[in-house]
Amino acid sequence: MEKELLEKLKNDLAEAVKKNDWNRINEIKSILNVSKQQEEYFFKGLTGYPSVDKVWLKYYQEGAENLANNIPIDKTIWDVFEEKLIEYYDYPALEYFGRKFSKQEFIDSCYSWARTFRAMGVEENEVVPVYGPFVPDVCAMLFALNMIGACPYFLKLAISPEALAEETSEAKIAVVFDGMWKNVAHEFSKDKFKNVIIVSASDDMPSPKKQVVSFLGHIQSMKNKSSVPREKKYIWADKAHDIANYYSGQVKVPFQKDRSAIITSSSGTTIGGIVKGTTATNESVIAQIQSGYLTKTPFFPRDRVLNHFPPTASTSINSLFLLGLYNGSIIVVDPRVSEKDFYNQLVVLKPNVALSTGSAWEAFFNQVEKEMEQGKKFDFSYAKGWTIGGEGIDSKKFQHWNDLMEQNHAYNQLFSGYGLSETFSAVSVDNINATRDYSRPMVGVGIPQVAMVMGIFDENDKELTYNQRGELRIKTKAAMKEYYKKPELTAQTKVDGWIRTGDLAEIDEEGFLYVWGRKNDSIKIDEKEIYLFDIANKIKEKKYIYDALVLQKPTVENDYNLVAHIVWNKEVLDEDKVVYIDDLNESLKSFLPQGMELDAYYEHDTMIPYSPTTLKKDRNRLANETKGYFQVNNGELENIEYQKTSDGKYYKKVSCEEKQKKLVKEKRD
Repeated sequence: MEKELLEKLKNDLAEAVKKNDWNRINEIKSILNVSKQQEEYFFKGLTGYPSVDKVWLKYYQEGAENLANNIPIDKTIWDVFEEKLIEYYDYPALEYFGRKFSKQEFIDSCYSWARTFRAMGVEENEVVPVYGPFVPDVCAMLFALNMIGACPYFLKLAISPEALAEETSEAKIAVVFDGMWKNVAHEFSKDKFKNVIIVSASDDMPSPKKQVVSFLGHIQSMKNKSSVPREKKYIWADKAHDIANYYSGQVKVPFQKDRSAIITSSSGTTIGGIVKGTTATNESVIAQIQSGYLTKTPFFPRDRVLNHFPPTASTSINSLFLLGLYNGSIIVVDPRVSEKDFYNQLVVLKPNVALSTGSAWEAFFNQVEKEMEQGKKFDFSYAKGWTIGGEGIDSKKFQHWNDLMEQNHAYNQLFSGYGLSETFSAVSVDNINATRDYSRPMVGVGIPQVAMVMGIFDENDKELTYNQRGELRIKTKAAMKEYYKKPELTAQTKVDGWIRTGDLAEIDEEGFLYVWGRKNDSIKIDEKEIYLFDIANKIKEKKYIYDALVLQKPTVENDYNLVAHIVWNKEVLDEDKVVYIDDLNESLKSFLPQGMELDAYYEHDTMIPYSPTTLKKDRNRLANETKGYFQVNNGELENIEYQKTSDGKYYKKVSCEEKQKKLVKEKRD
């Protein structure tokens, strides 16, 4: 059936259900081959198709969807935000290591950078690569480039030399953070770059902190011999403002439809080493901001919003910068992202709004709990919108963390959200007053934002009904324009007006979204997809397991071998572990399909390691682990080591430490 006809029939069905027109309902359901399960929804006034029913709209004010989609057709991002900066003029725009930037200071900085870029010869529709963390100058550059009709490209920090050359092949001006110069020096020092602006973390710091950081940075620079060359083409940011004086013409350019405005390249858009620069337009960014605003995300005037992510992530630019400014919040910029830094940012800086990955929050709450056991008291009453995103979190952890929040005087629970670069960040958040459903292994990520249309589809592009798992697809005016210079990949992701997320999800009939994991986190065996996160969830059902991650480890003998990285519950004793592994193996025998085996386990002390750049579980690092595995076979503890072959498979070497058969039998009895 043609897709246009299919969509029309779905909408006709919705109209027939609304009118209780059973003749028309029966006519359409026979054409659509509607199941008995779906037919039950007709009696509830629903079609069973989430994308048609949009049941989540009942949580919003009447007409909110139309308001969110009624975006201005002749305004740039800067046009919209200049008005908002003036509206909330009395509140600071940014805070950076204690220094507050008033709205006027920030506006002046944006115009100064616009004149600087103009004086350097940056033209309309030109792409300017930016490499490094978010600092106040970079915040202003984002608006400045938008003002003059150019487009910043916030490059992935872990970008390969080959990808860097490809993604910047047409650039003439670049911006780079001095502390990361050595990472890109091989490319940015080429003659094709007319100028390179060097930004320093200490530029906008208050004294004496600035002198301390500058000195430490200088020592480190000398140590790693990564100093920026002393040539005219390299211009330090604190000196670049002088260039602005050489340009006295107009800086703001007229709005141009579908003009590229911001390019991001966060970790979620990288597959097989291919960097996908996700391109947003003025229209799509404004659509996302309006949707977030009318969704009533927890941003309020004068509230403090922590931004510690690099701008390569759309979450950093949208959720933790633009959306906050739009609502009159103060953006607390602190580009440090280590475990210790995140703890200090939350406890010392006391942000009302903060967002990070499940792994970052796990490290935080592990430290909080440890210090509580030592007698320390916390006061989290200032937490209004602490949110988990970026990777899913299981229900047991989420409930436990909210218990810790309550014990430490938090008036608001943690939120859980979901988003992707292809929609310029957030698409759902669970910030409404509703009872959370903890019956699934993972926490729900709330309801779709007001301007988001969502559907769940099977492998044959058929939309599924409520509570069925399939690929999540999204329609929204906030959708990306394209992947930068990658039309084939763009065509694979933008299909018939839908963004294909690649995530396996379901929507319940109340409109709540549940994301299980990536579709490609699977193995096909006997024509059936086996999802590795389902196996991990099965392992986590055991009360003695705190966390688990399952990865494929194909051996020479069996392509379908798996390994599990586990964290024990802290009450588990060493002498019981052999028995528990034996119990796990028994449980998995009936769960895993024939031919698939969980070959070995790898235990971690307190949590599964995460990447310092993505702040998500470090699957690449864990996949490359070859030592430290173990298994229990007939009550015998085996140490396992893997050796990789040239074709990517593994030889397995097994050694036995001690016999445990008697212990296993005694524990079973």
